[in-house]
Amino acid sequence: MKSTLKQCKGLSTVLKGALGSVEVSVPEQLDVEVGRPVKIPCTHTITGSKSNVMVEWFIVNKNGDRQRIAYKDATSSMVDPDTGYGKRVTMDNDFTLSISRVEVMDERAFLCQVIAGAAGSQEGKTELKVYDAPEQPEVTSNRATLSVTEQHPSEIGTCTSRNGYPEPSIVWFKDGVLLPIVTNHNENMYMIPRVVKEASGLYTVTNNLYFKLSKADKDSQYHCQVHYRMMDEKQRTLDSEKFKISLHYHTETVTFNLASSAIIKEGDDVRLQCSADGFPQPEYIFYKLEDTEERELETSRDGILVLKGVTKEQGGRYQCEALDFDAPSEVELKKDLSIVVNYLDPLLVTPKGPLTVQLGDDVEVSCSTEGSASPKIMWRKGKDHLSHSGTLNLKKVSYKSSGTYMCEASVPSIRGLVKTQQLKVFVEGKPSMEGDVSEVKVDKEGEKVTLICSASGHPSPTITWNVEQWPLLTSSENGVISKLSVAVTSRIVQHGITCNATNKYGWAQRSFQLAIVPPTTEPPVTSGANREPQGGGGGAVIAVVVCVLLLLLVVASLYCLHKKGKLPCGKTEKKEGVKLGFEEPCIGGKVDKDGDKDTEG
Repeated sequence: MKSTLKQCKGLSTVLKGALGSVEVSVPEQLDVEVGRPVKIPCTHTITGSKSNVMVEWFIVNKNGDRQRIAYKDATSSMVDPDTGYGKRVTMDNDFTLSISRVEVMDERAFLCQVIAGAAGSQEGKTELKVYDAPEQPEVTSNRATLSVTEQHPSEIGTCTSRNGYPEPSIVWFKDGVLLPIVTNHNENMYMIPRVVKEASGLYTVTNNLYFKLSKADKDSQYHCQVHYRMMDEKQRTLDSEKFKISLHYHTETVTFNLASSAIIKEGDDVRLQCSADGFPQPEYIFYKLEDTEERELETSRDGILVLKGVTKEQGGRYQCEALDFDAPSEVELKKDLSIVVNYLDPLLVTPKGPLTVQLGDDVEVSCSTEGSASPKIMWRKGKDHLSHSGTLNLKKVSYKSSGTYMCEASVPSIRGLVKTQQLKVFVEGKPSMEGDVSEVKVDKEGEKVTLICSASGHPSPTITWNVEQWPLLTSSENGVISKLSVAVTSRIVQHGITCNATNKYGWAQRSFQLAIVPPTTEPPVTSGANREPQGGGGGAVIAVVVCVLLLLLVVASLYCLHKKGKLPCGKTEKKEGVKLGFEEPCIGGKVDKDGDKDTEG
């Protein structure tokens, strides 16, 4: 709250013998925001007689009339009714007028009058200034599609700011640049401002902007700004949100471009993009230009033509046309575009497959093609590259020569431009078996073994065994594999096992010799580098050491007994104990002439 003090001095009517004077001091002006409280002080000085002092507060209407709203004297105090202030004002003991909540209607003059009986009376006036900040401005843009062909300025938008005091004002900006305030109608730009005073006394201001549009305005941004003042008398501003308008303008330029890869090969999806710089976007018609005619392809709203899985026949000239009927006749609405489709013709393999040849023969196959560029041709089988030309030479074919060969043609400069052609080769001849005679050993009779016979040949050979078991058959590209699981018997060991492979060209045989070889008791000898500690190795060593020690003890005992003469065996003749292969026993007892040991009790 801002105030300016002003001293208001006055003297009572001068009578004979001057009885006194009254001097009043009040703020010249007070500033306050709507809804806030305010206090208007009133101080006075009386000289002379001070009896019967009374202070009154008045409001002054616009026509100059005054109306009392409160008073106070030495014995009483009262707020006058029916003044609009009955519930909002009070008088303090120091005669200050307090307003609890300021309203717009309070912007007026307030008079403080002091009456001091014989000393006379005097009054002071305070101007109360009221302020209220307006709300954030809101803009309502023109939702319609505006046209550059309009002869007069088009309405751009409406800006509104509510509940401000004193009356605020509105200005407009285009692309951040302040537009001059023009209120008179003309052919370029003007504004229409409006002010509404609400029942509350606050102001709502509105401003409509009109502008003559051109194509350069298609991306322009607009916003408005409200200007207002508060108690510090400085101008303050509030900005609205920025907005764009939808502008209809005719086409001036049409472009027709390739929207996918610039290098096109057969099988690619090709996107052609036609666009016009008008708004809204027109429809487009696409044509394929033949030698003597143009063939309509399709109509598109997005200006995109997609050629799925393009072929070499689809190469050539295309045309798009923008259907903008507002464009002047001098605008070129048609554009042409040529595309080149790189291709390879299907591969020609001679002789054609499948190819059947005899075992040991030589084979020569050629592969050729043509395309938009000279191709590179190669032959491969699986991952093995066999030839880097269009000719495949196979010398003295074997069964391993059977299988699928691939001729591949490519254009190295065009990634992904590849054509392939398969050739199946079958090598015919009598069966061929891996291995001749094999020896198989088992530990014991009845142990099962699995024997495998692998035979190559074409037609695929049939494998049979000379034992009555059901083998497991597996076919491969070049032959047949037969697995036989059988328990080894003495008869099988005696006669062996054979497998036979046959086809219409002949047969082949393989033999298996089986033997039963029990395992030896001696532990296997291993090299020091690979030897690992065994669980029973340490125990065996200890047992051997103990046996050696016991033997030495027995020898020592016999030697001692012999030295003492207690061994008669050296003096006797050999008895029948010779039949057992050793001399007569003499340890622990006497030996009789019959060789029987008499064990001491």
